[in-house]
Order: sequence, then C-alpha cells, then structure tokens
Amino acid sequence: MNARVRPIGGTGAVVAGLHRWIDGHDAHVQAAVWLLLAHEVWPRRADFLRACVHHSPDGGWWIDFRAARTAFEHGAFDTASTTELAVLDLAITLGTDRFRFRAMGPGNARAVATAVAHAVGADG
Repeated sequence: MNARVRPIGGTGAVVAGLHRWIDGHDAHVQAAVWLLLAHEVWPRRADFLRACVHHSPDGGWWIDFRAARTAFEHGAFDTASTTELAVLDLAITLGTDRFRFRAMGPGNARAVATAVAHAVGADG
C-alpha cells in the first residue's frame, strides 16, 4: 500500500477485507488476524497498514506477516505501547507459524494452549 494512500473505505473496509481473507485460510493465519482484529489497534494504525497490509484491485486485503516482522524488528512500530507491541509480536509469530503449530498433533497443541492460558491467568 502506498504510504500516502488511505485504505479504500477506511478501517471498516480493511477489517471486512481481512475477515474475507482468512475465511478458509490456515488456522495459524486465522488466529493471527483474529488477534489483531480483537485487539483493534493495529488495523487502525497507518504505520502498520503501510508496512504490511495490502489491497488488491478486486477488493481483497491481506497481511504480509514477513514484512510485518521485518518492520517490527527495525523499529517501525516503536511508538506503540508495550502491550500493543506484545500483541503484534504474538500475531506475527502466529501468522508466520514460527512455532510450527500447523504441524503439531492435538496432544501437543492442547499442552501449548493450556500453558499459554496459564501464563495469562485464564486457566482458572
């Protein structure tokens, strides 16, 4: 996306387009986008949109998670809060399948989900 161009239709169009993009996509990409949409910060940030969100002429939207990681590592989002950065870091990690969740069996996947739930105090 061009740095001077605002998202066509505004944030609502980006959100709707990303929902369409993940329909039928791999679970790790769905999880990454759901996290970003639930958090609500990143689809509204111009720096994020410029760095890694793309729009095609047919109205589709998608996130280039590798470009997001590069921008993240080079400080492109350093004006964000620590919580915002943590959410983005996790979403990028999910989106790139860094931990190979896609290849994990159900037992290991449940163990990971249980550990993460415990780490954030949501297991009780």
